Amino acid sequence: MSKFCPSCGEELVDNAKFCKNCGANIETNEKTNAQETASTYEVQKVENDHKLAIIAGYVLAILIPIIGIIIGIYLYTRKDSEKATFHAKIIIAIAAIVWFISFMLMSQM
Repeated sequence: MSKFCPSCGEELVDNAKFCKNCGANIETNEKTNAQETASTYEVQKVENDHKLAIIAGYVLAILIPIIGIIIGIYLYTRKDSEKATFHAKIIIAIAAIVWFISFMLMSQM
């Protein structure tokens, strides 16, 4: 019969005294000092870079401005990356300028 940790629900071997996942003491249902001190450390936020979307946004802003604008809007809504938001503004501006120039050239024909 399998045992489960009362703290986190991790499946344990039958003779376990401590949970391998959270470190809770199985016999007394108390967490170990190691877990209590580990929970006091802050986790640093990792910023996503969105490199592929940024590169595609620049290329498509020049070649197909409407798709460049869509990718720019996508990047602008990424709240996990200041870099993506910065590049989104530039991509949208480039796409809008290229689109405007193409309409001006087409209207002269």
